[in-house]
Amino acid sequence: MEKNNFEDFKKSLMGLRKRIKGDYERTVESSSEEFGGDVPDANDEASRTMSRRILLEIGDKSHETIKLIDEALDRIETGNYGECEECGEDIPVKRLELLPYAKYCVECQERME
Repeated sequence: MEKNNFEDFKKSLMGLRKRIKGDYERTVESSSEEFGGDVPDANDEASRTMSRRILLEIGDKSHETIKLIDEALDRIETGNYGECEECGEDIPVKRLELLPYAKYCVECQERME
């Protein structure tokens, strides 16, 4: 992959990171209002418990995606961006356009799954 394309991917990754972080923070903020106060009955408590679990899952997924984005940004800095970490071949640009933090080419990703 040509290194002049890295800057576009870097901007895309940074924008995606900012959006994911912002979305998560807004979700936490809005849910904290919902979780406050007294719980009038068991049904409301069950609903709040489920909401908390969903929020934790969203947080885990957001954290995982941000970690992958940060790793991709590191690969841009070291000049390894766009190389499959398994086989060393170039990851197709179309795949990186769809999933800019991809670490593996399609073939290697399918083998790993």
